[in-house]
Amino acid sequence: MQVTSRTWDSLASASETILDAVGYTPLVKLGRISQGLGPEIFAKIEWYSPTGSLKDRIYEQMISRAEARGELTPGKVILECSSGNAGIACAAAAAVKGYACIIVMPELMSPERKKMIRAFGAELITTPGGESDVDVALARMKEMATSEPEKYWVPAEFENMDNVDTHFTTSGPEIWEQLGGDVDVLIAAVGTGGWLTGVGRFLREKNPKLKIYGVEPTESPLISEGICCGHGIAGIGDGLIPNILDLSIIDGIITASTEESLRMARRASREEGLFCGISSGCNLAAAVKFARSYPEAGRIVTIFGDSGQRYFSTPLCHDESGMEAALQDVIEGDREMMLQKFRATWEIIE
Repeated sequence: MQVTSRTWDSLASASETILDAVGYTPLVKLGRISQGLGPEIFAKIEWYSPTGSLKDRIYEQMISRAEARGELTPGKVILECSSGNAGIACAAAAAVKGYACIIVMPELMSPERKKMIRAFGAELITTPGGESDVDVALARMKEMATSEPEKYWVPAEFENMDNVDTHFTTSGPEIWEQLGGDVDVLIAAVGTGGWLTGVGRFLREKNPKLKIYGVEPTESPLISEGICCGHGIAGIGDGLIPNILDLSIIDGIITASTEESLRMARRASREEGLFCGISSGCNLAAAVKFARSYPEAGRIVTIFGDSGQRYFSTPLCHDESGMEAALQDVIEGDREMMLQKFRATWEIIE
């Protein structure tokens, strides 16, 4: 594992570039929301990174490591698939490093995300569908990369183990230090699986008794039930099981609906002063469900991956759903057989 050379004190002096300000984000106790539940709930506030999401960590590291290995060289174009935050972080990192960048994204993602990607100078290509159709955007990206392999470098956040390693060497140690080694439960939605796997592995090494729960949309329980449907939680439930997700470390799955996620995100704003995004509300809803089921659980840690400022045009800021479910799909083949093996050992909390 490559360990970052930065420390908490690094921010006390001027930075060479904005990428030097990535990481070292606050961990905040959600005192009002967790009051009376028993366990304490803490959230890692990742919108304190430069472009406002947890994705800054992985693109700063994936790009730097690819350069060091000689995979990414001057003149290459960075090509990535994203439902929003990853594309923004990738475009910003590419701008700092001096690379052209192309982001492939489902067309129904929020206007705020598209505008931010373009603001950093990246080209945006859209594909049909919404949040649960990232697999379509991935296919388009891979088609482009295959057609001109010498032109593009693809970070591939869903497959790149530097994603996991980044969180193992930064997010995990930060949480451990911030809580003085006192953490009992880790709960996080499955996007790429990088945060849950990297942080989970690090904290499990430190505390073998740590419980780890993945979170997915109630409308699209792909991991727990093998069903993929439309939902309104941007950044998770992308319609695929990421290759970098370590299923073996997961103790269970918690589901939260779009409405539950919206409701809890609004509570975080009004009760904790944390204007968080919809996936953060999903994580918080899952943490509260777990706390109610296990009042003796101790300290629960989750992540607020981005802020509500990316969602002014979405139902988060309008008290209505606006959801249209997509056609139901199922997983087939070897991946489904592997999931069935793990499902037999997981606890499912709804």
